[in-house]
Amino acid sequence: IAVGVVATVIIVRLLKRHAHEPGLAFSLALVLGGALGNVIDRVVLGHVVDFLYFHYRGFAWPAFNVADSAISIGAALLIWDSLRGKPAAAGRP
Repeated sequence: IAVGVVATVIIVRLLKRHAHEPGLAFSLALVLGGALGNVIDRVVLGHVVDFLYFHYRGFAWPAFNVADSAISIGAALLIWDSLRGKPAAAGRP
């Protein structure tokens, strides 16, 4: 629970700092929503409920939940955004 709370505080601060960057803010919001969802599960139920389970023939993907998906998608978008780089300012070499 403590890790989730600390992560929430850090992400909220980052969101405030980067609110003017829509892509970054959206990515951080996904991670924040997922982290809060998992923290709520842990506080209320004592554990996180993984209810999505996909399998095909002999292959089975590990069970997960919507919060896990939000964290994963948000993290992937953060990585993608950081790899894209920022455009150079006009008039600068």
